[in-house]
Amino acid sequence: MSEWTEALNEDDTVSLTVLEDILSGVLQEQAFMFAEHFGGELEIPAPPFIHARIRFDGPFDGHLGLIFSHALSMELIANMLGLDPDDIDSEEDAADALKELLNIVCGQFLATAFGNTLVFDLAIPSVAQIGSEEWSAQLATEETTALLVEDEPVLFELLL
Repeated sequence: MSEWTEALNEDDTVSLTVLEDILSGVLQEQAFMFAEHFGGELEIPAPPFIHARIRFDGPFDGHLGLIFSHALSMELIANMLGLDPDDIDSEEDAADALKELLNIVCGQFLATAFGNTLVFDLAIPSVAQIGSEEWSAQLATEETTALLVEDEPVLFELLL
């Protein structure tokens, strides 16, 4: 059993639903995108995918990750910057948007899960491009949940 699972069993206020709510709220506030839980069978969106991760260290060590399709990540950056998706000049912009989104989600998660008195060190988020096989493998892990964002699956992982 992981530390995270033990923490969930000890503290009912922290749950996957809370994480989904945090991500949904941040997406709504920062990118005007709507997310909802989806527990059924997912179709793999068109690759490639952008996998953003952030590591945190403190009383609990772990990482959070988000996996968006490339197309949805371009829509995300456009919404965050108030641009048309065709006006996005570089892949770096899409990666930076996911990093910023992940920073916000991680900060809100840690404060909600563990309170404001504990101190965590956050690493600089990393971004990698992955394919369909990696997307499917990630979805199969117990640390990963899927949300539908604008009717497209986005994977959200938490590993403690």
